[in-house]
Amino acid sequence: MNCKDIEQDILDFIDGELATDKADKIKKHIGTCANCKAFYDETVALFGAFNKEEQQVPSESLREGFYKLLEEEKQLLNPKVVQFNKQEKAFPWKRAFQVAASIIFLFMGYFLGSHKTGKDANKQIIALQKETNELKEGMVLAMIENQSVSKRIQAVNYTEGFEKPDVKILEALIERMQYDGNMNVRLAAAEALSEFPESIMVKDAFIEALTTQKSPSLQIAIIQFLVKIQEKRAIAPMKQLLEHSDTPDFVKEQVNDGILQII
Repeated sequence: MNCKDIEQDILDFIDGELATDKADKIKKHIGTCANCKAFYDETVALFGAFNKEEQQVPSESLREGFYKLLEEEKQLLNPKVVQFNKQEKAFPWKRAFQVAASIIFLFMGYFLGSHKTGKDANKQIIALQKETNELKEGMVLAMIENQSVSKRIQAVNYTEGFEKPDVKILEALIERMQYDGNMNVRLAAAEALSEFPESIMVKDAFIEALTTQKSPSLQIAIIQFLVKIQEKRAIAPMKQLLEHSDTPDFVKEQVNDGILQII
């Protein structure tokens, strides 16, 4: 087992979700590798900082009408589909990063303000902010490839904290929306991408997804986003959905309403 394997599996190791033999190998490696031991200690400390904070109730960010449509689809097409859990928004690592970042900025701001000129302090703070964002993005990209469905959903939801996400983050979200094997992850990715309506990459991805996705719930999420941003390029693929015999009636109703709103 090498350091790269440790980095990929450290979250599951901390959560106790690995098989015993694999967990033992990681434990043995951490005991002999100073870098991995430091990475493990830092991750545990980060989670510990969060556990000391009071859990907050997540805000509602999805439209009630959208959940109603999802419920209709589940009843009509696949009653065994697991309901998309809005409470997934409350994942602790987001809060942990916020706590850690706040502490860093507090001490660095005091130190720089006491020992540097205003201009130099500004540069240092900007550099620190950049490093913090890179840390967050790296963690998200690692989590979004995790075998655990819940961790992939957590990683996807965490991207909403980025005001201007890196291209790699958007590409990872688009891949989850298009190809993830779990429908709840794909829906979460579509919702996360909808937070960046100004991105040409996001718009193009939604239009492409409308022509390739077969899940009615995902089609509805895509249609709602394209209608909201008044994307006229969506009219053609939406009309194609109307022509498909396998498109459910409630999706066709959404398409018809959407076309009327865009035109």
